[in-house]
Amino acid sequence: MNNSIATEKKMQIEINGGNKLFGEVKLSGAKNAALPMIVAACLGEEETILDNVPIGLRDVKILINLLQELGASIRIEGDTIFCKRGNFPNKDVVPEEASQIRYSLLLLGLTAALKSNILLPMPGGCKIGDRKYDLHLLGLRKLGANVEENNEGISLSTTELKGNEIEFYLPTTSGTENVMIAAATASGKTTILNANTRPEVIQLAELLTLMGAKIKCKNRVIEIEGSSSLKGGVRLSIMPGWDEAITYAVAAAMTEGEIYIPNFNTTYIKEDVRYLRLAGVDVFEWGDALYISGKHVKKPFDLFTAPYPGINSDMQPIFASLALTAEGNSTIADLRFTDRFQYVEEIQKFGADIKTFGNTAIIRGGKKLVGNSVLATDLRGGAACILTGLIAEGVTTISNIDQINRGYENIVDKLKALGANIKTI
Repeated sequence: MNNSIATEKKMQIEINGGNKLFGEVKLSGAKNAALPMIVAACLGEEETILDNVPIGLRDVKILINLLQELGASIRIEGDTIFCKRGNFPNKDVVPEEASQIRYSLLLLGLTAALKSNILLPMPGGCKIGDRKYDLHLLGLRKLGANVEENNEGISLSTTELKGNEIEFYLPTTSGTENVMIAAATASGKTTILNANTRPEVIQLAELLTLMGAKIKCKNRVIEIEGSSSLKGGVRLSIMPGWDEAITYAVAAAMTEGEIYIPNFNTTYIKEDVRYLRLAGVDVFEWGDALYISGKHVKKPFDLFTAPYPGINSDMQPIFASLALTAEGNSTIADLRFTDRFQYVEEIQKFGADIKTFGNTAIIRGGKKLVGNSVLATDLRGGAACILTGLIAEGVTTISNIDQINRGYENIVDKLKALGANIKTI
C-alpha cells in the first residue's frame, strides 16, 4: 500500500472544462461513517460485517492496514469487510503511518475500551488550521484512562474505565466518537454533553448498540450504558456519502447539467439543499432517487457553517465553487475552521474574484474562468479545484491529488461517466 500511495503522490488530474454533466451517479459509502465504524467493529469478540465500505479511499486503506498490523482480524470481500478484535493491540507502538490520517486518534478509544496500552504518533489529516484533539484526551481521561503527551506522540494506558459526565466546549465529531467507543465497555453510565450528533455519529451508536452497548442519542447529548465486553457478530451497511452527493449536485449545478442519484434522499442534507435552492438549483426527490438540475440562472447567497443540522465546515469550499457561477456577491463564513480557506489562493489562479477576511470569504461570481495548474491543498479544497476546472475555459491540471483521494472514491471515473472531459495523468 505504501507503494501505491507514493505513486499516487506523483499523479495529477487533468480537466478540459466546458462540458455539461448528465446522467446517474452512484454514491460510495460515507468515509466519515466508515472510519469510526471499522474501529468500533474491532471491539467485537465475534466477526462483525460492514457493507458498502468505501475500500478505495486512501484513509480507509490506511486505517485498515493499521488495525491489521496491530493484530485486529479484518478481511475484505469487494466493498464488504469482516472485523473482530483478534489480538489487538499486539504491540505498544503504532506504526508511523498513523500520522497520515486524523482518524488514527480512534485507536486510543479502541485501546482504552480493551483495557490495554498504546503509543500513538501525532495524528494527520487535512492541514486546515488549529485542529485540536484536547477533547479526545479530556473525554478518555474522564473515563479513567491514563493519557500523556510526549515527543514521541500520545501514550495511553488503561486498567479500568468508569462512566462519567463529559462536557465538550465545542461539538467535536471524532472526539464524540472516540469517547463513545471507549465508553462502550466502561462500567456504568457515560453522558456526553454538547456532543456532535451528526448522522455518522448516530450510525456509530446504532452499530455499538447492535454489538451489545446501550446508547441513546438526542440533540447534542449522548448517553452510553457500557458492557464489560461486546459480542459483535452483527451486520450493518455504511450510509451513503452525503458529502459526495452534495459535491456531485454542485458539479451538475455549475455545469448547467442534470444528474440523479439513486438510493438517496435529502434526510441528512436538508440545510445543504436549502442553500442549493437559494442559489437557483432545482433539487427534488422522486421515488428512491434524488434529482438535481442546474439549468436555471444561479443566484448569490450568504452561508455560514454550523454544527449539524447546519452546513458542515467540510462543505464550504464546495459552496464557494458554486458561488463562482452566480452573478453578484456571495459570502461564506466558517465558524469552525477559520483556516479552511487555504484553497482560495488556488481558485484565484482560475481568474476567480474571491477574497478572504478573517473567517469569511467574499465571492464575486460570474467572472470568466480560465484553466490553470493548481494544487489540492486539502480534501475539499481539492474538490473545489475540480469543480472550478469543470467550468473553466481550457485545461486545468491538479496536483497533490492524494488529498482528494482521501475522501472521494473513483471521482475521476464518476465524473467522466457524467460527461466530464477529465482524466488522471
